[in-house]
Formats: sequence, C-alpha cells, structure tokens
Amino acid sequence: MNGSGPNTTHQGRDPRDPDRAVDLEDQKARFCADIAAFADAAMNGDLTRRMNADYTDPNFRRSATMLNELMSSIGNNLADFNDAMAALAQGDLHRAMRDKHRGAFGPLQKNFNPAMATVRTVLGEQGAERFTSKASKFRRMLAAVGPSETGLWPSGDDSRPVPSPPHDLWLRLAEALNGFSR
Repeated sequence: MNGSGPNTTHQGRDPRDPDRAVDLEDQKARFCADIAAFADAAMNGDLTRRMNADYTDPNFRRSATMLNELMSSIGNNLADFNDAMAALAQGDLHRAMRDKHRGAFGPLQKNFNPAMATVRTVLGEQGAERFTSKASKFRRMLAAVGPSETGLWPSGDDSRPVPSPPHDLWLRLAEALNGFSR
C-alpha cells in the first residue's frame, strides 16, 4: 500500500475501525473483571494476587503493572512487620523491622523499632534473657496443649490468634510468667 489509505496493522488501525472498537471493549471488560478479582483478593487478605499485564492497550497494561507493583509493595511492607512480630512472639527482643519503609508504613517502623529498644532497655540484658526463656516455656506449653484446645486459634488455621482466649489459658500464661519481674 502506498500510505494513502488507513493502516490496518493492529497498533495503527483507524480509530473508526469497528474491529478495533470491539477489541478495546473486550480488553476493557477483561480489565474490569481483573480489577474486581484483584480487589476482592486484597480485601480478603490475599496480597499475592496479580493482574494480567498482557493488554495490547498501553493504558490498561500500564495500570495493571502499577497495581501489581502497589500490591507487591504492600505485601513486602507487611511481611517485614509480620516477621518482626513473629520474632517478638518467639521471645526475640533484638529483631527490628529491617526495610526502610515509606508512607503509611514509615510510622509503623518508626514506632516499632524504638518500642523494641525501649523494652530491651527496661528489661536490661538479664531481663531480656528471662523474657526469651519465659516465651520459650510458654510456646512449649501451648504446643503441649494444642491450638484447638486453647481456643487461641480458629479451627483449621493456626496462624491467626483470636482476640479473646479462654480464662484458663490466661492463668497458664500468668503461671509461666510468674517470677519474671523478680
């Protein structure tokens, strides 16, 4: 062709071409469905879900890529905080949030790390060692009782504590920590 007619390649189609309009509508519908599934996963705590970024429309492709980067950033920030909290639950008072966090996660890191330093300072070296020892004793006690018997965890999911454990578990915790402040 000599260039006088409309270009029929996919990228350079005439915008009035009905085939291009149908393709764009199909991509728009698929993008909206991807967004809905992506948002639903995030609202249900699944931060591993990613959008397809294989759209021919550059705006859809760029948006999908940016949303994937956003979810990855949120997941990485939460993973660092979760790792630090898990270490604390294991009795490790020396673990801090490692990454340099920005935005809403910056204050979380800014408050968590000094809080851990304060706990270490208040307890002193011997107190920190005793805390680790008591935390270890408490973990062993929980393991002996089992998560389903303590009521701390919902059945089938031993990774998330329930906010109101039974009274007898609190008594066991008090017993495990007895003498900690001496």
